[in-house]
Amino acid sequence: MSSTRWLIFRLWCANSAPDQTRKVPMPRNLLFIVLDQFRADLLTGPMADCVPLPNLRRFAQQSLSFTNHHTVMVPCGPSRASLLTGQYAMTHRSVHNGTPLPDHIPNIATGLRSVGRELLLFGYTDTQPDPTHLHPNDPARRSYTGPIKGITEVVEMREEGWAWLAHLRGQGYDVPDADASDFDRLYRPKDGVLGGPALYEAKDSDTAYLTDQTIRHLDVRKARPWSAMVTYIRPHPPFVAPSPWHSLVDPKSVPTPAQGSTAHPFFAAYHAAPSSSGMFWGFDGDHSTLTPAQIAIIRATYLGLAAEVDYHIGRLLDWLEAIGQADDTMVVLTADHGEMLGDLGLWGKRTPFRAASHVPLMIRAPGLGAGTVDAPSRSVDLAPTLLDAFGARVPCQMQGQKLTSAGLPADTPVMVEMDLGEMSGGGRFERAWNAGASACRAVAFETGGRRLVHFAGHQPSMLFDIAADPDCAEDLAANDPQTVARLTSELLSFRMRHAGSYF
Repeated sequence: MSSTRWLIFRLWCANSAPDQTRKVPMPRNLLFIVLDQFRADLLTGPMADCVPLPNLRRFAQQSLSFTNHHTVMVPCGPSRASLLTGQYAMTHRSVHNGTPLPDHIPNIATGLRSVGRELLLFGYTDTQPDPTHLHPNDPARRSYTGPIKGITEVVEMREEGWAWLAHLRGQGYDVPDADASDFDRLYRPKDGVLGGPALYEAKDSDTAYLTDQTIRHLDVRKARPWSAMVTYIRPHPPFVAPSPWHSLVDPKSVPTPAQGSTAHPFFAAYHAAPSSSGMFWGFDGDHSTLTPAQIAIIRATYLGLAAEVDYHIGRLLDWLEAIGQADDTMVVLTADHGEMLGDLGLWGKRTPFRAASHVPLMIRAPGLGAGTVDAPSRSVDLAPTLLDAFGARVPCQMQGQKLTSAGLPADTPVMVEMDLGEMSGGGRFERAWNAGASACRAVAFETGGRRLVHFAGHQPSMLFDIAADPDCAEDLAANDPQTVARLTSELLSFRMRHAGSYF
C-alpha cells in the first residue's frame, strides 16, 4: 500500500462515524469499576448463597446485567489490555504480564480524549509501557503495572501499592518497604494463622483506602462532567482479609470445589511445578499439600474479600445518590477475569475453564433500562460500547461490538486466549510438554452451548457441554470427534475474520 493510501486509510479509521441510531441520552459522567479475579457465580451460582453482596445485587436490579459475559484473555495485564483496547490478544500481542502494549493501539482513554473527556484512573491498568520511545534505563520499563496511554493516574494503587503503604505507615502500622525482601509480611495474618485477620484494620485496607481517595478526588470535580476508572485489586490474592471480613463467611458453609476428570495432559503440566506461591502467606505453591480444611478457609476468605469490595462499591453508589448525579452517570461494573478457587484442583486464572473467564458485567445508564441479557458478551465489547455512549468515534481497530439492551446475537461466539508458557521459555508447561513457548498456547471457544479448548501444540482438544456442565468437569472430546472438528473449523474461521490487517 502506498504511503498516500495508507494515510487515507488511517484517517478513515480515525474518523469513522459513530452509530447514529443510539436513542438513549448521553450520560453526564462515567464510573467504570473493574474488580480483580471476581467470579460471576458469586452472584448467580452456588456460592452466591453463602456470601452477602447486597450492593452488587441492588445494582444488578437497577442495571442491564449480562449474565454470560467473558474476558477474552487471561491473566491480569493481558485481560485489561483487551478490555481497554477492544482487541483480542492475537492482535495487540500483550499476552503476558510484562509484555509491552504498543502505543499506537487506540483505547478507551484515548477515545474519550477525542471528545474532550479525560479518563481518571483510581487504581491500575497493569500496562507494560511501549519501550519504543523509552530509554533502555527508563524506570518505566521495570514495572508492568503502569497506566495505559491516555489515562490520567490520580490515585496510584498499583500492585506495588506505594501510596497505600505510606498511608498504613502514617497510621502507625509496622509495614515493610515496597521493595523489601520481606514484603509478603504485609499479608501475614495475625499470629500467622490461615484465615486470621490482616494486620491492618478494615478502615485502612487497600479497598477502603482506594474508595476513600476516589470519593475525595471526584467530589471536588463534580461541578463539571467527569469520567473515572476505579480498579479494585480484591478479591485477588493474597487471601487475607481485615476484621470483620475475615470471619464473615463460615468455611463450613462454602461449597466444596467442583470435581472432574483430570486425565488430560493439561492437568499434569499444571501441577508439574509449584505455582501461585503468593496465594496466601507462607504458601510454597505446592497445591498437593492443601488440606480440605485449608481449601475451605481460602474459599471463605475469598468470599469475605468479595463482600468487603461490595460494601465499598455501595459507598460509591451512595455517594452518587447523595450528590444527585446517580441518574445521569453511566456506571459499568465488571472484572478482568475469574478465579478457579480449587475447582478441578486448579487455582488462579491461567486455565481454559469457565471459572477463569466468566465474569460479571452490569451497566446502568440514562435511558438504558434494567433487565437480564443471557446472550454472550465479551470484554472486547466494552470499549466500543463506552465510546459510543459518549459520542466518540469507535476506531476501526477495535474488534468488539457495541452492546445494547437487546444484547448480541445468541450465536455470538466467545473466544478466550491464553499463553500457558512463560516469557523465559522455561515454564512448567514447556518442560512438561517438551515444547517451546509458542506451542504452549491455548484458546477456549464457546458457542451453541459447547466449549472447545484447542492447544497450539500436539495436545488433544477438550470439549464441554456448558449448559449441563458449567464447571467443565466432563471432557466429551473423545466421544464426540465430529463436534470437535466442527468447532475447530469455526474457531479457525473466527480467528481469520478477526485477524488485524491495518498495522
